[in-house]
Amino acid sequence: MKKILLIALIVLCAGMSYAETFNIDKVIQLGLENSYDITNQIYTLKKSKQSLYSSFLDVLPNANYSISNTETSNSTSKSGSISITETVYSDDYRYFNIKGNLSSLRKSKIDLEITRKNLIYNIISSYLDVLLKEKLYDVSKMALKIAKMNYDETKTLRTYGKVSELDMQQAEIDLSSAQIDSLKTEYNYENSKMDLCFLLSIDYDDSFTFAELDYEFAENQTFTLDIDKNLTVNSYKESLKQSKLSYVQNWLEFIPTLSFSVNKTLPWEKTGLFDFDSKSSPIQFTLALSYPLLNPLTNLPSNKSSHYSYKQAKLLYEHKKKGEQQDFMQAVKNFNQLQQSYELAKKQENLSEMHFNLVNEKYRLGQADLTELENARQERFKSMSSRISHYYSLIMAQENIHLITNEKLLNRY
Repeated sequence: MKKILLIALIVLCAGMSYAETFNIDKVIQLGLENSYDITNQIYTLKKSKQSLYSSFLDVLPNANYSISNTETSNSTSKSGSISITETVYSDDYRYFNIKGNLSSLRKSKIDLEITRKNLIYNIISSYLDVLLKEKLYDVSKMALKIAKMNYDETKTLRTYGKVSELDMQQAEIDLSSAQIDSLKTEYNYENSKMDLCFLLSIDYDDSFTFAELDYEFAENQTFTLDIDKNLTVNSYKESLKQSKLSYVQNWLEFIPTLSFSVNKTLPWEKTGLFDFDSKSSPIQFTLALSYPLLNPLTNLPSNKSSHYSYKQAKLLYEHKKKGEQQDFMQAVKNFNQLQQSYELAKKQENLSEMHFNLVNEKYRLGQADLTELENARQERFKSMSSRISHYYSLIMAQENIHLITNEKLLNRY
């Protein structure tokens, strides 16, 4: 007998060892590591860095090395040179490339942070949904237990003739209803875990459990929005800068181009592969002013297009600023309303529990019918579920404000 118990204990412990418990930090870490969007945005950032590096390399002067050997039927000639040339234009494209790529790099960094924050926010939301569905499942199991007790008690009272057959049938219906609710909440709980695992890109296991989130609300807290810290607005701001830069570059096409170039050519001495005369050829300086006569006509359509693009980017930027400010005000209002509702839900839960206990005692004494008891039971667990739902909704309402104001999510992300 002792061997059987020992084997059973070993099997039980082995089964428990595979049941992994996740906390919110582990879940967020997995989500960040496995996220396709994060990886894709990192590649975008790397490409932006390479584009900026390439635009800086364009500033280097042109250096050409040439050597040739020409043979004919009557003669052979050799020539070669090293030529170093640098030209600077009043509308130098390299300046605009550097400015544009710097802005693109800043935007890529902002977009990466936006992607990261949105992912963490979605993970928190999904995680809290699992905790909510788990609590509601626990409530339904508690309600089922109470319904079973009421059914057994009604069955006992029926044997003594204190309740009618109709009450007995009603008790059975109430028990069946509680069983259905319990099955439904269990199904919702398992689905919420599946959704979270899918978001984390990990294989689902029904043995997974998730630890409760330790969350505190500060008393009398106030929220403020510094629109310059909003990530979405800053991303649109960089797009506006790029559009404006493109418009300015295109507008300069209507102005004559001033260029200044420097050239140094080193003729080959023909005595060795790298023997060049550095003194025989002087440095050449060239200052030129040029203007294509048909440029006002040919450049006009693209100039208007870039102007419209700039206006459109400016319009989107201002619209996004107003939208984020509106979202912030609504988020704060929603949080305050949920805070009040949560306090009322806690009071309602306490009152409904007291009412249920009172009706339950009266039912045992034959002073209340089964309908009153069932209504009191439903109200008790309904208020309990309401309080739980309000609690997790309040957490997400505060995190939504932190997302808009670019504060740390959960005070650490």
